[in-house]
Amino acid sequence: MSFGDFLRDAMDQHGIQNSEVAARFGISSQAVSQWRSGNTMPSAARIEQVRKYIEERVAAVTRIETATPDLPAAERRIPEDYLPVPTIDIRAGAGGGGIIDGAYLGPPRYFESGFIENELRASPTDLCLLEIEGQSMEPLLRHGDTVLVDRRKSNPSMEGIFVLFDGDGVVCKWVERVHGAEIPTIRLRSENERFSPYEVEADRCRVLGRVVWFARRL
Repeated sequence: MSFGDFLRDAMDQHGIQNSEVAARFGISSQAVSQWRSGNTMPSAARIEQVRKYIEERVAAVTRIETATPDLPAAERRIPEDYLPVPTIDIRAGAGGGGIIDGAYLGPPRYFESGFIENELRASPTDLCLLEIEGQSMEPLLRHGDTVLVDRRKSNPSMEGIFVLFDGDGVVCKWVERVHGAEIPTIRLRSENERFSPYEVEADRCRVLGRVVWFARRL
């Protein structure tokens, strides 16, 4: 069985929506449709990730159906007027850690479509969510806060708070360019004054995007 046939049959039989797969892997629903029809194929590594995800979802649905045989199967629906934004299943360590990679995309969270489309002027695939770890951005951002990152805004020429890989780990910091440096360099600065600023060569960094929103548990 081809990958497209596997994906189409499994999703149709178990009520898995294109939008759910799209949000999980940070792509568009149209791209999932192309996979299902066999018009395009993802990389071999992505195929294995998708297969594993679909098999886990099918197993979860099967367990639910087996445990509640007298109840009608629940249809998984995206809440009306809400859009799914993918999470990155690692923490943006304010002290370092993790790797920026699409393979770490986790289950989506839902935001009002008006906030995404009108206020941020974005689509769900432009954004991702991460959880902050550490104290270096306190009191502005605290350990356990969730930040919404706009992946379109990856140029740190304008000072702001960015999530990036600094050559050692994924960090959430104030970022600014060092003007006049012989080698293009950026300065990373914490909100907490106990943590010293440091500079890294721009070529060593991979900017995920700029922080545009955050949430905090009470």
